[in-house]
Amino acid sequence: MRILILLRDLSRNGITTYTRMLSDELRCQGHEVFVWPAYGGFTRRNWRCWLLHPTFSELIAQGIARLRPDMIYVNHYTQARVAHLVHDRLGIPWFACMHNGHSDARMAEWAQVFTNAQGIVTMCESLRDKYQNLVDTATPPNMGSQKPPVVLSHLPIVSPKLPERPMRQNEERLTLTYCSRLSGQKGPRCEAWLRAIALLPTTSQYRIVVLGGGSYLRQLKRVANDLSLVVEFTEMIPDTAPYLNRTDVLTGAGYALIEGLVRGCVGIGLGFGGCFGAITPDRLSAAIAVNFGDHCPRPLPADPAHIAAALQEAIALCGTPFAQETTNRCRSIFDPTRITQDLLQCWEEALG
Repeated sequence: MRILILLRDLSRNGITTYTRMLSDELRCQGHEVFVWPAYGGFTRRNWRCWLLHPTFSELIAQGIARLRPDMIYVNHYTQARVAHLVHDRLGIPWFACMHNGHSDARMAEWAQVFTNAQGIVTMCESLRDKYQNLVDTATPPNMGSQKPPVVLSHLPIVSPKLPERPMRQNEERLTLTYCSRLSGQKGPRCEAWLRAIALLPTTSQYRIVVLGGGSYLRQLKRVANDLSLVVEFTEMIPDTAPYLNRTDVLTGAGYALIEGLVRGCVGIGLGFGGCFGAITPDRLSAAIAVNFGDHCPRPLPADPAHIAAALQEAIALCGTPFAQETTNRCRSIFDPTRITQDLLQCWEEALG
């Protein structure tokens, strides 16, 4: 197929990571993939992003008409509006991949956009249920009887080929890492994580790293100083792999946490919805269902005491067979080849 993927922006986030992983795998499987805007400088204020707005739908339609894709795949509500308008003009089928939910009132507006979509793709079970309920209960006048199917497709990630981690000596310090952007709700989550570390019996036996940057970074540095914690703040970096390879316990959600889990880190789910806790083999399916704490049907505790308890449980898992079992299962669940093949099958079935 000839596939056009529309992005909201080029900032470093889970959506751009997803697009890169998926487009690379689609090309490996023989498909033509075009990403608008094309990869370049990773910045939210890239001028090419502003062109992918419904205001410029006529101009966009002309460009897409020349490209002649078999389908359009979008990753955000704004580009879903663009795809909706282009479908009305050119008849090109489109699919929405929704990475987040929103308020009931806002999602009722989104239902209007999905009226001519061929399908809605979601990243975890909680989001699938949310969008399925939206499609089932929404009654836009032009929805008709053919409502778009809602499908589940996990986040694809290439598992690096790494040697098994050596057994750690008792005197070696463990590395505790928080990985996320440091803005919005994720900033206060990192602050709670730092305060949780300060509650641990002996903080000097841990190397503490915060991977990420954002508007909350200055506040986090003040908090670390007030707590007398020695913390390495990396700010935004192009490649987190060298840090993740040296991390023992990784805290985060979504792609940030998955990247650590497939590299052998013990994980703690901490996202928009609160603290899921330590990721163990018996809790892995439940953790994936809420994207490791990002999309929870009900808020989870996120206070420092709760996070500290999760840290102690995760620390105890380091170097155990349970940690390796979790890594092996994640490498299988998030395998990009299988995920892409399943997604292609959904697209082909919807397109007839």
